[in-house]
Amino acid sequence: MMSKAEPSFEDAMKRLEAIVQSIEQGKIGLEESIRQYEEGMALIKRCRTVLSEAEIKIQHLQASGSDGVQQAPPAAH
Repeated sequence: MMSKAEPSFEDAMKRLEAIVQSIEQGKIGLEESIRQYEEGMALIKRCRTVLSEAEIKIQHLQASGSDGVQQAPPAAH
């Protein structure tokens, strides 16, 4: 189970990599694999939340033209 303080995106990704290696190597038992899998799923949820929040912030910055440059609409492909 994750602590109350949410890990940074980078810390979550590092932990996910460690979990994947641990499970793939098969050096831990089934119950520990399940525990780490559950932890990994919580970390994935955290990463998705961070990415979603970052995307929203970027969209707001682009929409507001906060750098003083008028933003052109995206080109149609």
